[in-house]
Amino acid sequence: MNLKGISYYLGLFCFPISILAFINILYSSYFDYFLSINSYVTTLIVSFTIGSSLLFFGKKSEKRINFIEQLLLIILVYLMISFFIALPFYLSNYQVTFLNSLFESISGITGTGFSIFKNIKYLDPTLILWRSSSQWIGGLYFLFFLVLIFSNKQFNYKMNELTYSGDGRINSESNIKDLLLRILILYSILSFIIFLLLNISEIRMFNSLNLSMSLVSTGGFIPTNSLDKIISTKPQKLIFIFSLLISMLNFFLILNIFEKKVIIREHKEDLYRVILSFIFILLVYVNNYSGLNIIIRVLSS
Repeated sequence: MNLKGISYYLGLFCFPISILAFINILYSSYFDYFLSINSYVTTLIVSFTIGSSLLFFGKKSEKRINFIEQLLLIILVYLMISFFIALPFYLSNYQVTFLNSLFESISGITGTGFSIFKNIKYLDPTLILWRSSSQWIGGLYFLFFLVLIFSNKQFNYKMNELTYSGDGRINSESNIKDLLLRILILYSILSFIIFLLLNISEIRMFNSLNLSMSLVSTGGFIPTNSLDKIISTKPQKLIFIFSLLISMLNFFLILNIFEKKVIIREHKEDLYRVILSFIFILLVYVNNYSGLNIIIRVLSS
């Protein structure tokens, strides 16, 4: 087994957590949440040190890993990232046990949305931002792992057109890296677009940022105890529904649209969903605004 190759990729997956921890350090410093800084500094040091060590260990290894090694890599990434994300919860002033911290982090990266916190409004804003960030990074890693798994030639799914050449041979390693980079860019752009739309609808910037990370990853965390504390006006409800619909789409359909290689017959179920959803929203909008509340509850569940 190519343990050094696995170590190399495992190290790479550590650095986004270091970046998120650094962002929270800046946020804590700017808004004077100095009691929170130490937990994010610890997370930054631990994730960066472990990531650098793993990267150094596997630097001179064979970078190509087989299917079993890919599965092992995915399991190890989820376990390790869950540990890193759990640190700020565990080191916070809320006396959270490590087991509960780990539960919260796994809930975040898997987009489940179950939480150990009963009253979100009393949480440190930096911790709320960290919860939302865990969903964002979990959604991104999920897309990466789809490419990693379906780049294996033993699968024959429509997603393979992203990782295979026209004659059925697997594309080069550089093409896979280019695809992952395009996914990162598009994922970030969608997050920013949702953030702008929510912000334009006069939702508080902090809530818009957290909701955008939750929406794009189809996660379950929200920055308050109840969504109706944030989404109240009719335009806000419409924009929220529109953002939900974008997030529910097949991400690779969106990527194909940008790559100008959409094959309708391979994505017709996604297109039907979009058309029917917009017709439904339009009918509710024309006839009765109160129906928007029902749509939000259904799509958010």
